[in-house]
Parts: sequence; C-alpha cells; structure tokens
Amino acid sequence: MKHLRHIHLRLASIGLLGALFLAACQPLTPTPAPAEVTDTATPEAATTAASALPTDAPATEPVVAAAAPVNLSLPGLGLDIAVAPMGWEIVEVDGQRTTQWVVPENAAGWAINSAGAGGIGNMVIAGHQTRGDAVFAALALGEVEPGQKIMVTDAAGAKFTYQVVEVSEPLPLLGATAAERAQAEAFVAPSTDARLTLVTGWPADTTTHRIFVVAELTSATQ
Repeated sequence: MKHLRHIHLRLASIGLLGALFLAACQPLTPTPAPAEVTDTATPEAATTAASALPTDAPATEPVVAAAAPVNLSLPGLGLDIAVAPMGWEIVEVDGQRTTQWVVPENAAGWAINSAGAGGIGNMVIAGHQTRGDAVFAALALGEVEPGQKIMVTDAAGAKFTYQVVEVSEPLPLLGATAAERAQAEAFVAPSTDARLTLVTGWPADTTTHRIFVVAELTSATQ
C-alpha cells in the first residue's frame, strides 16, 4: 500500500551535512569545529557515471516524521545490510579541532542530520568498502548500476523502495579541484525531493577517492 505524506526539511542541516562529509575527506585543509560541525571520514568507491533513468511511478507524498533507517538491501545483488545511526566526533588535525563521521565497522551508517527513511530530503548512508565487514564493497567494485532497486526499512518496520538513478565517477579525496569538491558536496546536500545517497570509498582495496550512488523514492509499504 502506497502511503506517503509531506515532511518538513530541517534547514539547520543545510551546509552542516556537506561540511561534515567534505571536511574529513579533505585532511589537507581541516575546518575548525564549531560546536558540532564539519569533516567526515567516509569511505569511497567507484563505478561509472550514469545519467538519470526513468523511475517507477514516483512517490508523490513522502512520509511525515520519517523514522531512522535500520536496514538496507539490494535484492538484485543479494545484499542485506544493517544500518545504524552515524554521528561524529571531534578530532585534532595539524593542531586544529575538526569533526569527522564515525562510520560503523560492521554496518552502514545513517547520517543523523540527514533525512529519514521515506521522507522528503536527502537520506545519506555511508559504509566502508575495505574495513570491518566492508558492507559497501559492491559499490567500489562497480556492481551497483542505474535502474537497480534499493529497499530501506525503518525502525517501525515500514519499507521503502528507491531506484538508482545515478552513480558518480570516483571523486578524489586529496588534491580535488574546486569543481570536484563542489560536486561531492552537492551529492550529500539536503534536497527537496525524497532521495537516498550512498557514500563509500574507492578503489575496493584502499581509499583514494569516493563514490556516490543516488536513488529516488518510488514506493512505500506501511
């Protein structure tokens, strides 16, 4: 049963989410940490860029008061991955206090200041491709492609279907151009539609770049 409603965007998260993801990924220019902001140690992974594909009957009314995601699966790849809330910690880099995401070792991490499952906005989930259980290794190996389905379950048991519409080129962590940094920030920025963005490192055996997978909400089962 398709049952979707509107949710308010948390304007305070605009910029904060992008800063958190970019700062930690840019160790050459750490950003001083204001209270709880900036820097992210998120893994990365690669595939080829792909243009947006048409999605199944787009969801017209995403969920009000969307809940935290607890599980993510890619049926086409036989993957079933636990999702845990992902916060950040304050660290020192070259004498400056900055913040970085604490990405779970054995699960994917949901950025707690991003959208909830099925809600309007950008739900950002990061995962390692080399460390721990390497839950996002498939992204780094190029196995996730436009058109594939991603199922997300929230804490209340509601299930949401997203369809992959874009897989980014690998974007460098160090030495990135201003355009590449802006592109990476745009992938994790809040949005006005209901979408899911997966973030991981690339290549599969180390982390010199990151990759982003964007999927759009197509249906929900309450």
